[in-house]
Amino acid sequence: MTSTQADTDTPRPASGGPSALPLFYSRPEALRADRHGDLGIALAPDYRFAARTHAVPLNAIEFGVAARHYPIVFAAGTTPPAAVAVLGLRQDRNLFVDGEGAWAADTYIPSYVRRYPFILARNDEASEFALCIDAASDKITADGETRFFEGAEPTEATRKALDFCAAFQRESRESEALMRQIAEHDLFAPNAGRFTLPGGEVLNVNDFSIIDETRVNALSDQAFLDLRKSGALPVIYAHLWSMRNWADLVRRTAEA
Repeated sequence: MTSTQADTDTPRPASGGPSALPLFYSRPEALRADRHGDLGIALAPDYRFAARTHAVPLNAIEFGVAARHYPIVFAAGTTPPAAVAVLGLRQDRNLFVDGEGAWAADTYIPSYVRRYPFILARNDEASEFALCIDAASDKITADGETRFFEGAEPTEATRKALDFCAAFQRESRESEALMRQIAEHDLFAPNAGRFTLPGGEVLNVNDFSIIDETRVNALSDQAFLDLRKSGALPVIYAHLWSMRNWADLVRRTAEA
């Protein structure tokens, strides 16, 4: 998904190409006691790492709550289409993170953001996943309030991070299966947004898809039943409901 100012700017990818590191991560390392035994993580919430990101991945299980705050769309060029929460209308501006790194009060923080700086990655033999950290993160310090290890053993904080990342990975696989089923019913359609701010500035958001409500309403009874049994219907309707949040992004952009 890309955003542009008026019609003259060249769209840029929201993140790198297929070989790029995951969004936010620049130096992932497997978390090991011999390498990171003296390090820990700062506990104070600080989301400045996400301040220049206008869209983040979202798992299907999050749609119900995320739809209250963000438009939910699907990135172009992914199979099946990958869901993202739209956080801003400008390419490098997250409207929900302030200059102090605080996320906007009373708004949902996507799991992808809350997971950072931890992530699961396959080990060298690609046989299993290992808990990793982004070693470049400012959240990791030698005087962090919470250590990663006590001696050779992971602390409770590290074990909780592993559990959270494992749950995220599982939810991501489940989300992918749901999106694949929705795609099999040909419900996705290319889309673009054009928004005029109160001062007259025009912003475009391109390269994304939505679920076409007309196609949903035209489903056969059997297809509708198949989607209901799979649990896809709440995801579909949460996405459709989330479209009302474009107006809030326009308001936040004008006020920023």
